[in-house]
Amino acid sequence: MSLMHGTGITRMRFTDGITITIRFEESVIACFEKHRQLDPKSTEAGGQLYARYSEGEVLVCKATGPKENDKRGRFFFLPNRKSERAEIRENYADGLHFVGDWHTHPESIPEPSIKDLKSIRNCYRDSEHSLKYFIMVIIGTESFPSGISVSVHNEKESVLLLV
Repeated sequence: MSLMHGTGITRMRFTDGITITIRFEESVIACFEKHRQLDPKSTEAGGQLYARYSEGEVLVCKATGPKENDKRGRFFFLPNRKSERAEIRENYADGLHFVGDWHTHPESIPEPSIKDLKSIRNCYRDSEHSLKYFIMVIIGTESFPSGISVSVHNEKESVLLLV
């Protein structure tokens, strides 16, 4: 994965042979950078990812959040699901598709927790969509690209991208 020049590009191959390219617009990378937990008192932040996509390529062009009605602590982030559902409808009306979530961790090189993995799999299972996977991005305290974890998930498979 590369996050050079403000745009991240990553390619991955699933076990079924599908290759996917994920790109992050500069505004998305800027959102991630803004919310890194660099202060020992800062709380986790997070939100949703919205994209335009075509066969084999996803352009993540919007990262939302955090919101005032989210619950946040040093080691947890609980989004307001009602607000998220409204946000999904609004962005879909603008031609953007919900493709996953992002959040921060107060660790230099972030790794998904068991709770993170369960949450994204449940989100995939419980959502109405035609996607083959959802994207999960975790932002750590280390500078990019080592301070970001990007993974894709569905009910059967999780693929963590190594930088």
